[in-house]
Amino acid sequence: MENNSFSQSKEEGKRTWRALQNQWGEALGFFGAMFNSLITTLKKQALGFLIFMIIFGAIGGTYAWMKKQVFHSEMTVSYAQLEKKIYGDMLFKLDQLLDSKQYESLASLLDMSVDQITQIKSISSKNIHNEPLINDISVEKVPFYIVVSVYNPDILPDLQNALVNYISESAFIDERLKLNERNYKNEIIHKKNQMIYMDSLKKMLLSDCDNLDADVVVNLENLNSDQNEIFGRIRDLEAALQFNKNIEVMDGFIAHKIPFSKVLIKYILIGILIGIILRTLWTIMK
Repeated sequence: MENNSFSQSKEEGKRTWRALQNQWGEALGFFGAMFNSLITTLKKQALGFLIFMIIFGAIGGTYAWMKKQVFHSEMTVSYAQLEKKIYGDMLFKLDQLLDSKQYESLASLLDMSVDQITQIKSISSKNIHNEPLINDISVEKVPFYIVVSVYNPDILPDLQNALVNYISESAFIDERLKLNERNYKNEIIHKKNQMIYMDSLKKMLLSDCDNLDADVVVNLENLNSDQNEIFGRIRDLEAALQFNKNIEVMDGFIAHKIPFSKVLIKYILIGILIGIILRTLWTIMK
């Protein structure tokens, strides 16, 4: 009985395997026939594809040749107030005005002529990790990049000054910088008064030079040490007062352009791809 059951199971397995082989064979035959049909059709249409590729590739090349040259440039800036995302939002609004061709409004914001504004293709920004600044909500005071594309590189110096003024000069920032200036000046006055008072103490200690004891010498050394520290603080405050700015340019705009050969190849390939797609659609719809 056991041998009989085993033989039946074995035969059943063979029949199932043969059925699967037949199904695979039919499937492969179907796809093979379809592939051969496709290859045959493509061979018949090869000349048509070639003509479309040449025509649309030539159109792409012509477009690249007639397209206005674009110059790209980046500026690195550091900042003292607000957060990076706020500057990203401000620059994004400028780019929106460009996209909607509101040149007069943008010229008014940047204090530039409309003719200069029309030479700007785009304005954007990114953080130190090359991510869009508008998405950066971190609070670290690290520099960021302002990125522009222009048709005429001669406007870059004026555009650089205009962008720095735009993102730096606002009512809030102006009041904050004035407050910093007052605080710096008040502390400088206070430190200088301390220096004058210490000078008077030193004169008192040195008034009786014949009776200088060890304690007097130690006090004089302490006063000298304190005066050195105060002098260093005054020097730092005067430097901070001199550079009491919100935005400082670390590396200004320098124009560079993509080589024409790369632009030409790019648009020729795009044209060829469009030609292939159109010819394929035409072949299918015939």
